[in-house]
Amino acid sequence: MRFVSDASHELRTPISVIQGYVNLLDRWGKNDEKTMQESIDAIKSETENMKELVEQLLFLARGDNGTIQLHKQDFDACDVVEEIVSETQMIDPKHIFEMDLNKPAHINADKQLFKQVIRILVDNSIKYTPKEEKILIRIISEEGSVRITVQDNGIGIAPEELPDIFERFYRSDESRARKTGGSGIGLSIAKWIVERHGGYFEVWSRVDIGTRITIDIPKIT
Repeated sequence: MRFVSDASHELRTPISVIQGYVNLLDRWGKNDEKTMQESIDAIKSETENMKELVEQLLFLARGDNGTIQLHKQDFDACDVVEEIVSETQMIDPKHIFEMDLNKPAHINADKQLFKQVIRILVDNSIKYTPKEEKILIRIISEEGSVRITVQDNGIGIAPEELPDIFERFYRSDESRARKTGGSGIGLSIAKWIVERHGGYFEVWSRVDIGTRITIDIPKIT
C-alpha cells in the first residue's frame, strides 16, 4: 500500500502541472503566442517526465514480481560509458565530463540494464551539479571485478540522509530536490540491477562539496 500511495503522489504532480498549463492555454493562449509556446513546451516536458516515471514504476513492479530476466553478454564497460556520455553531451553540452577509463574493462552482464545504471548515475550527477562544473567518471578493472565511479561537485548529501538514498521515492533535502526534479526512483532501480549482477554500491558525499558513487560489478557472474 505504501508503494501505491507514493506512486500515486508522484504521478499526481506532473498531471497537476499539465492541467495548470492547459487551463492557461485555454484562457490566454489564443491571444498570446508567447504564453502558448511556453505552455506547450511545459506540457511536453511534464509528459516526458510522466512517461519516464511510469516506465520506472513498471520496472520496479516487474522486479518485485521476479519477471525480469538477465540477458548477459561480454562487453567493455568503458564503451558503454563513452556512449552514454556522448549521448548526454549532445543533449546538454554545458556539462563537462572528465573520463579516466582504463581499457579494457570487460564484464559479463545484461548490457541494456548496465546502460540503465550508467544513465541513472550520470543523470543524477547532472541534476545536482551546476552547469560547467566537472563530472568525473573513472573505471578501474581489478582482478575479479570492474569498479565504475561517478563523482561530482554538486550539492551533496547530508550524512544522516545517506542510508536512505536507495529507498524508493526518496529525495535528499526536499527543498533543494524540488528545484532539480526527478522521482527519487532511479537509485533504487540502479541498486536492484547492480545487486542482481552480484555487485554492490559505495557512496561518499558531503553537503556543498559533492558526491562520489562507485559500483563494483564482478567480471563473471
